[in-house]
Amino acid sequence: MLVELHIRDFALIDRLHIEFAPGFNVLTGETGAGKSIVIDALQTVIGGRARADLVRTGRDSAVIEAVFRIPPGSPIRAQLEEMGVADPDDPEALVLRREVLSTGRSRCWINGHPVTVGQLAQVGAELVDIHGQHEHQSLLVPHKQLELLDAYGGPAVLALKQAFADTWQRLVAARRELAAIVAGERERARRIDLLRFQVEEIEQARLVPGEEEELERQRRLLAQLERLRAETARVYRSLYEGDGNVPAAADILADAVQALQPFREVEPDLAEAARLLETAAVNVAEAAALVRRSAERLDSDPARLEEIEARLALIGNLKRKYGATTAEVLAFAETLRAELEALLQSEERGEELQKELVALEREAGRLAGELSAARAEAARRLEEAVAAELAGLRMGPGRFLVRLERVPDREGLPVGQERLAATATGVDRVEFYLSANPGEEPRPLAKVASGGELSRVALAIKRVLAQVDSVPVLVFDEVDAGIGGQTAQGVAQRLRAVARERQVICVTHLAQIATAADHHLHIYKAVTGDRTTVHVTPLSGQARVEEIARMLAGVLTEHTLENARELLRMAQEPSAAS
Repeated sequence: MLVELHIRDFALIDRLHIEFAPGFNVLTGETGAGKSIVIDALQTVIGGRARADLVRTGRDSAVIEAVFRIPPGSPIRAQLEEMGVADPDDPEALVLRREVLSTGRSRCWINGHPVTVGQLAQVGAELVDIHGQHEHQSLLVPHKQLELLDAYGGPAVLALKQAFADTWQRLVAARRELAAIVAGERERARRIDLLRFQVEEIEQARLVPGEEEELERQRRLLAQLERLRAETARVYRSLYEGDGNVPAAADILADAVQALQPFREVEPDLAEAARLLETAAVNVAEAAALVRRSAERLDSDPARLEEIEARLALIGNLKRKYGATTAEVLAFAETLRAELEALLQSEERGEELQKELVALEREAGRLAGELSAARAEAARRLEEAVAAELAGLRMGPGRFLVRLERVPDREGLPVGQERLAATATGVDRVEFYLSANPGEEPRPLAKVASGGELSRVALAIKRVLAQVDSVPVLVFDEVDAGIGGQTAQGVAQRLRAVARERQVICVTHLAQIATAADHHLHIYKAVTGDRTTVHVTPLSGQARVEEIARMLAGVLTEHTLENARELLRMAQEPSAAS
């Protein structure tokens, strides 16, 4: 609900503070008093076009501030939280503020947070619907008309719409995934070939952890084979055979042991020396045996050395490509295998997606067909309900139509025996049409010329959709253009009925409409010094009676005042709003 509107330096307005009430609010006043200026200010603060000529002459900027109260459960709350502009201390508070500079630029705030004009308009569209010769009319937007039709269709239509949207989302995701697979097919094939080559190259090498170190040892051994042979032969002779006049170490030790043998029992130190020499002799014999066995194994094998060199070269080549060590090369091979497996599985995933797409398209087509049929039935009922309202508004034999268009598309969803273009909302394109006069072809609401006529159509639709339309504030400007008598009474009754569900603000020149209001605001101009300013005064009691009398006859007499009282009494009777 709109609670307050603060306007400063806007057009003819110097400073203006307006308080609105729940239910039905009317703005009255002489032609040119500034009523439309107030509506223009409201339109500006909810994101309408800002112009430099809206700034009061001689001022640098105009400021408009609108204060709303948002009830619990309103979808606007979630929107504010998503934008990060909700008031945590007062969740029901919502303040829109806009400053229009004399340069034509503007600045916007929501609950004190700076926002873009687009964000302001996004929130404003959920708060206020203005009907008349203004741009801010949601009823003229086809996608909004579709939302209203679905809401009017009730839970059955909304459930089908949600089921279709869920299936459509899965279908779009599957199409996107398959497209990515197909788009990357050539690159994926190249990658698979490379991975297969790399894995096969590593596998054919049959690498073993620690193998390289052993091969290096063998290579060093074979590289020093001749020298090793000579040294082992010399050492063996020194240990066990002797060399010419030089006895072997084993013989020297045996002779020493033998020399000390007679003294072992008389001299303990010699006995210990003899024991150590015996141990040394045993060790020398074992060492000589080891040297001999090693020498016997040292056969010259040039082919083995070449084989080792080739194997080490192979390992070195793999290390240059895939890792610093044999272990890293083997680990990298596991990574390659995993990637190869994933790519090969993507081929299978592509085949699965093809089957899944067929099933999803079939399911989406079935749901789209059911949703379209349900919408057609809802459209028929909406046409009848709005036609009845238009008749009550004395719009003659005008026809209101809800047209559902379905566009053939060879790539679209299979619905029945045809394929149709689809979006997340289904296969239907909905638009409201009106033929206001006999013999005229129905035209889209957006092309209906008369502002007052369009306002009355909007009123009829809002009356029918009052319980399903979520916009809390409805503004009607020029709804009474070119009408009077019973038609004006019908408009007044329907405005009052709509105001039971929504807050209604109406600019009017007709007493019949003004008397039906719950809250009456009088707009007038006054000249102070050399400046004209716009003022507003809430009316009640005798002041309201006098304003109604002025609207009826332009003069105040006992007769016009009595007529005004009678109109007010009749308008407030329960039957008047039926």
